[in-house]
Amino acid sequence: MNFNKTDEELKGMSDEELFKYLDAKAEHLKQYTTPLSSYKTKKFASISSAISNTEFDYESVKKIAEENEKEGIEKFIKNKYK
Repeated sequence: MNFNKTDEELKGMSDEELFKYLDAKAEHLKQYTTPLSSYKTKKFASISSAISNTEFDYESVKKIAEENEKEGIEKFIKNKYK
């Protein structure tokens, strides 16, 4: 599928066609994602809690950051030996 549509082509699509196109493009782009590093996970979580004026729960963020690091390493190894 061609994911380089112009604005005119996108405007000419019906809602159903547009949503199918966006779903297909999102599915295609998912294969290139990687988990956030531990540093970035903690950074974005702290910014988010500051903006929303909520308490920053360091322990839960630390757990998520460790899981992200583990996933990132596994994905790196998997892609390296493909």
